[in-house]
Amino acid sequence: MFYRLLLLPLALASAGMASAAEVAKVGDLEMHSVAAASTELTPEAAKDYNITPAAGRGLLTVTLIKKGRNGKAESVPGQVYAGAVTQDNKLFTIPIREIRQPDGVYYLGEYRVNTPDTLRFLVNANVLGKPLKAEFSRTFNVQ
Repeated sequence: MFYRLLLLPLALASAGMASAAEVAKVGDLEMHSVAAASTELTPEAAKDYNITPAAGRGLLTVTLIKKGRNGKAESVPGQVYAGAVTQDNKLFTIPIREIRQPDGVYYLGEYRVNTPDTLRFLVNANVLGKPLKAEFSRTFNVQ
């Protein structure tokens, strides 16, 4: 599941979908954040994430990664907080849920979006006592 989550941006891009992604780095830590419309998920991914794809619903995925000295990357737990700002400057929080699997831990947040709109995502995490921050935008068109 961990590797499937990391491959989500590639899967969306290869399918011609317009996901938005951001990577924040501090030392040997990385935070990968991806925003996508829930309708862009494959049926398998929607089932794995327990999400019902629908127009006007989005999914934020966050993976916290620690890179070892041997170059091996592993997901690590942390605290993740997220929100978004609409084009008309309305701020809303995105509730985040932690998913633990045998192969790693990751974070998901579902949100509503009124299309067309461009959301500016603000993602903050505390990982092993270190803060990570990301800010990126995603445009959602009429579905």
